[in-house]
Amino acid sequence: MTKKNSDIIAGIVFFAFAGLLYIAAGFMPTRTGGIAALNTGFYPRILAFLLAVLSVLMVIEAIRTQNTTNVQSWWTTKTAFLMFFATLVMLVLYVFIMKIFGFATASFLFITSLMWMLTDKQERKPVLILGVSVGITAIIYIIFKMILSIPFPQGLLI
Repeated sequence: MTKKNSDIIAGIVFFAFAGLLYIAAGFMPTRTGGIAALNTGFYPRILAFLLAVLSVLMVIEAIRTQNTTNVQSWWTTKTAFLMFFATLVMLVLYVFIMKIFGFATASFLFITSLMWMLTDKQERKPVLILGVSVGITAIIYIIFKMILSIPFPQGLLI
């Protein structure tokens, strides 16, 4: 498959996903009163809109260019396919773990394990991985939970 064709297909798939994300964000719980922009579905809708715009730009750019070079598939090696599959499994488990342990704990475990799995063994730095995981989880928690007062799934832990 050429790069041009793969970019067109990817742009169409991303556009469809953006539409589904936009629709799904409308079913998120809302708070009564307050600013509508601070409801839980507002931010995902912004991201869906941005994804839709970028996917249209990707298709337009692919159509405008005459790039006919062949693209090597990412799944040609067994390791790449297993990492992709493991990432999908981790995403599904993340939802269930979040219901049990809560947002912060599940996010920390998810980010840590994903970074550990996707980093080459020679380049793994446990302190850096833990620091990034704690940092990302804390920033998201502080912004959305404490500042914007958007409720997160609560579980046994935070």
